[in-house]
Amino acid sequence: MRIGLALLVFIILVRFVMNKSDNLLSPVALAFQPRGFRNNNPLNIDYNPANQWEGQTGKETGKGARFATFSAMEYGVRAGAKLVSNYMRRYHINTVHGIINRWAPESENNTYAYVEHVSHKLGVSPYEPIKEADIPELLYHMIKHENGRYLDMAIIRQGAAMAGIAA
Repeated sequence: MRIGLALLVFIILVRFVMNKSDNLLSPVALAFQPRGFRNNNPLNIDYNPANQWEGQTGKETGKGARFATFSAMEYGVRAGAKLVSNYMRRYHINTVHGIINRWAPESENNTYAYVEHVSHKLGVSPYEPIKEADIPELLYHMIKHENGRYLDMAIIRQGAAMAGIAA
Protein backbone atom coordinates (compact mmCIF):
# COMPACT_ATOMS: atom_id res chain seq x y z
CA MET A 1 0.00 0.00 0.00
CA ARG A 2 2.79 2.46 0.89
CA ILE A 3 4.62 1.73 -2.37
CA GLY A 4 1.47 2.38 -4.37
CA LEU A 5 0.85 5.67 -2.57
CA ALA A 6 4.48 6.73 -2.94
CA LEU A 7 4.35 5.95 -6.65
CA LEU A 8 1.15 7.97 -7.05
CA VAL A 9 2.70 10.96 -5.25
CA PHE A 10 5.81 10.65 -7.41
CA ILE A 11 3.76 10.61 -10.62
CA ILE A 12 1.75 13.64 -9.54
CA LEU A 13 4.94 15.50 -8.62
CA VAL A 14 6.60 14.66 -11.97
CA ARG A 15 3.53 15.79 -13.90
CA PHE A 16 3.42 19.03 -11.90
CA VAL A 17 7.08 19.76 -12.58
CA MET A 18 6.78 18.86 -16.28
CA ASN A 19 3.87 21.29 -16.69
CA LYS A 20 5.57 24.29 -15.11
CA SER A 21 5.06 27.38 -17.21
CA ASP A 22 8.72 28.42 -17.04
CA ASN A 23 9.65 25.33 -19.07
CA LEU A 24 12.53 24.51 -16.70
CA LEU A 25 12.42 20.82 -15.97
CA SER A 26 13.96 19.14 -12.98
CA PRO A 27 16.47 16.37 -13.71
CA VAL A 28 13.85 13.78 -12.73
CA ALA A 29 11.20 15.23 -15.06
CA LEU A 30 13.77 15.65 -17.83
CA ALA A 31 14.63 11.94 -17.63
CA PHE A 32 11.04 11.13 -18.64
CA GLN A 33 11.24 13.25 -21.80
CA PRO A 34 12.02 11.69 -25.20
CA ARG A 35 15.66 12.00 -26.26
CA GLY A 36 14.92 14.67 -28.87
CA PHE A 37 13.10 16.77 -26.27
CA ARG A 38 15.90 16.38 -23.70
CA ASN A 39 18.36 17.64 -26.31
CA ASN A 40 16.08 20.46 -27.56
CA ASN A 41 16.57 18.65 -30.87
CA PRO A 42 13.11 17.22 -31.61
CA LEU A 43 14.12 16.08 -35.10
CA ASN A 44 17.18 14.20 -33.80
CA ILE A 45 19.68 15.97 -36.04
CA ASP A 46 23.08 14.26 -35.95
CA TYR A 47 25.90 16.27 -34.45
CA ASN A 48 28.46 17.37 -37.02
CA PRO A 49 31.30 19.66 -35.88
CA ALA A 50 31.21 21.32 -39.33
CA ASN A 51 27.67 22.53 -38.64
CA GLN A 52 27.60 25.50 -36.33
CA TRP A 53 23.84 25.81 -35.98
CA GLU A 54 22.51 28.92 -34.31
CA GLY A 55 21.67 27.94 -30.73
CA GLN A 56 23.66 24.69 -30.88
CA THR A 57 25.34 23.91 -27.58
CA GLY A 58 27.27 20.79 -28.58
CA LYS A 59 26.69 17.05 -28.66
CA GLU A 60 24.68 14.96 -26.26
CA THR A 61 26.64 12.87 -23.76
CA GLY A 62 26.31 9.29 -22.64
CA LYS A 63 26.04 5.92 -24.29
CA GLY A 64 25.21 6.13 -27.99
CA ALA A 65 25.68 9.90 -28.10
CA ARG A 66 25.34 11.19 -31.64
CA PHE A 67 22.81 14.00 -31.73
CA ALA A 68 23.32 17.75 -31.51
CA THR A 69 22.02 19.67 -28.51
CA PHE A 70 20.44 23.11 -28.60
CA SER A 71 19.87 25.83 -26.01
CA ALA A 72 16.13 25.96 -26.75
CA MET A 73 13.62 23.86 -28.66
CA GLU A 74 13.07 26.64 -31.20
CA TYR A 75 16.72 26.39 -32.27
CA GLY A 76 16.43 22.65 -32.81
CA VAL A 77 13.32 23.20 -34.94
CA ARG A 78 15.09 26.04 -36.79
CA ALA A 79 17.94 23.68 -37.76
CA GLY A 80 15.45 21.09 -39.01
CA ALA A 81 13.54 23.69 -41.01
CA LYS A 82 16.81 24.91 -42.57
CA LEU A 83 17.75 21.36 -43.56
CA VAL A 84 14.38 20.61 -45.17
CA SER A 85 14.44 23.98 -46.92
CA ASN A 86 17.89 23.13 -48.29
CA TYR A 87 16.61 19.75 -49.52
CA MET A 88 13.91 21.62 -51.45
CA ARG A 89 15.98 24.52 -52.77
CA ARG A 90 19.37 22.94 -53.46
CA TYR A 91 18.48 19.37 -54.27
CA HIS A 92 14.91 19.76 -55.55
CA ILE A 93 13.69 17.15 -53.07
CA ASN A 94 10.12 18.26 -52.44
CA THR A 95 8.07 15.15 -51.66
CA VAL A 96 7.50 13.53 -48.29
CA HIS A 97 9.09 10.36 -49.68
CA GLY A 98 12.19 12.18 -50.90
CA ILE A 99 12.64 14.31 -47.76
CA ILE A 100 12.23 11.46 -45.30
CA ASN A 101 14.36 9.04 -47.32
CA ARG A 102 17.20 11.56 -47.10
CA TRP A 103 16.43 12.45 -43.47
CA ALA A 104 16.03 8.93 -42.13
CA PRO A 105 17.70 6.40 -44.44
CA GLU A 106 16.52 2.80 -44.45
CA SER A 107 19.85 1.67 -43.02
CA GLU A 108 18.78 3.27 -39.69
CA ASN A 109 14.97 3.47 -39.84
CA ASN A 110 11.77 1.91 -41.05
CA THR A 111 11.59 4.61 -43.70
CA TYR A 112 8.47 3.17 -45.31
CA ALA A 113 6.48 3.49 -42.06
CA TYR A 114 7.90 6.97 -41.46
CA VAL A 115 6.89 8.16 -44.96
CA GLU A 116 3.44 6.58 -44.69
CA HIS A 117 2.79 8.13 -41.26
CA VAL A 118 3.83 11.65 -42.24
CA SER A 119 2.23 11.72 -45.68
CA HIS A 120 -1.04 10.38 -44.24
CA LYS A 121 -1.06 13.06 -41.53
CA LEU A 122 -0.30 15.75 -44.12
CA GLY A 123 -3.06 14.43 -46.36
CA VAL A 124 -0.81 14.06 -49.39
CA SER A 125 0.58 11.24 -51.47
CA PRO A 126 4.17 10.36 -50.49
CA TYR A 127 5.18 11.41 -54.03
CA GLU A 128 3.14 14.60 -54.25
CA PRO A 129 5.25 17.78 -54.22
CA ILE A 130 4.86 19.97 -51.15
CA LYS A 131 5.74 23.64 -50.76
CA GLU A 132 8.13 25.40 -48.41
CA ALA A 133 5.07 26.79 -46.59
CA ASP A 134 4.23 23.16 -45.68
CA ILE A 135 7.49 22.71 -43.75
CA PRO A 136 6.06 23.58 -40.30
CA GLU A 137 3.30 20.98 -40.59
CA LEU A 138 5.74 18.46 -42.08
CA LEU A 139 8.08 18.98 -39.11
CA TYR A 140 5.14 18.70 -36.70
CA HIS A 141 4.44 15.16 -37.90
CA MET A 142 8.12 14.22 -38.25
CA ILE A 143 8.65 15.25 -34.61
CA LYS A 144 5.79 12.96 -33.58
CA HIS A 145 7.38 10.08 -35.47
CA GLU A 146 10.86 10.79 -34.06
CA ASN A 147 9.73 11.17 -30.41
CA GLY A 148 6.38 9.47 -30.01
CA ARG A 149 4.69 12.76 -29.16
CA TYR A 150 3.93 16.09 -30.71
CA LEU A 151 5.63 19.39 -29.97
CA ASP A 152 3.53 22.52 -29.58
CA MET A 153 2.88 23.94 -33.05
CA ALA A 154 3.63 27.48 -31.79
CA ILE A 155 7.22 26.39 -31.07
CA ILE A 156 7.48 24.81 -34.52
CA ARG A 157 6.16 27.95 -36.21
CA GLN A 158 8.63 30.09 -34.26
CA GLY A 159 11.56 27.83 -35.18
CA ALA A 160 10.48 27.80 -38.83
CA ALA A 161 10.14 31.59 -38.81
CA MET A 162 13.66 31.83 -37.37
CA ALA A 163 14.75 29.78 -40.42
CA GLY A 164 13.03 32.25 -42.74
CA ILE A 165 10.02 30.06 -43.46
CA ALA A 166 6.59 31.64 -43.17
CA ALA A 167 3.84 29.31 -42.05
